[in-house]
Amino acid sequence: MSAPTKARTSWIWFVIGLVLVGGIAVFVTLTIVNSGAVPTPRPTSSSAPVTVSPTPTSDSVDTPNGCLGGETRDSRMLVSAVSQAAQNSDGAVEVAASFVRWIQRFPYPSADEALDIEASALSSESFTDDLVQYLADQPDLSGGIVDPGESYWMSTVPGVWHVESAAADRVEVTIGTGFVIDGALSPTLRSSITITLVWEGSGWKVAEADGTRTTEELYSIGERFDGGC
Repeated sequence: MSAPTKARTSWIWFVIGLVLVGGIAVFVTLTIVNSGAVPTPRPTSSSAPVTVSPTPTSDSVDTPNGCLGGETRDSRMLVSAVSQAAQNSDGAVEVAASFVRWIQRFPYPSADEALDIEASALSSESFTDDLVQYLADQPDLSGGIVDPGESYWMSTVPGVWHVESAAADRVEVTIGTGFVIDGALSPTLRSSITITLVWEGSGWKVAEADGTRTTEELYSIGERFDGGC
């Protein structure tokens, strides 16, 4: 085995770090086993390897399942999640997970969907005041993990969640999801995004989306979704 080849196959992990994309910040972790070229998004940190298997949840039957609103990833799913979620931290977790599933994908949501979500799922002081334009600018919400033009979406099947803080009308929760690229769930690619939700009107609305925890941190403390989709 040549030295370059040996070096490539010795990669076990690589932390992409914090990727800031037009108001949404997300940590993306790439775990590599016997791979070739490594994608090179702008890294900002590195640390211990991510624990791909999340920590077990409690035995509570009320554990969020990451699928509130349904298994589709259209605006009806997210609007339904907002309307169904209870005014507690579990309800906020479900809306946050639904929001991640809705927005972090390619092809992007349509302009009509963005208008629906802007009116129904974003707070009055959200991370953007023009969601249609935000998506029209084609932000790379994969953090460089997925090639331009390649289809992908995020799954809560290997996902975890962690409530950072909670009050009656404001919850901050970090959501971990797995990349599904060209229809195949990756065994190694994970992302982490912290969603701040506020209770406005009669539902949880998304106010902020930040990268506050690395993916490996999240997966070391997070609770599994009960099933996921």
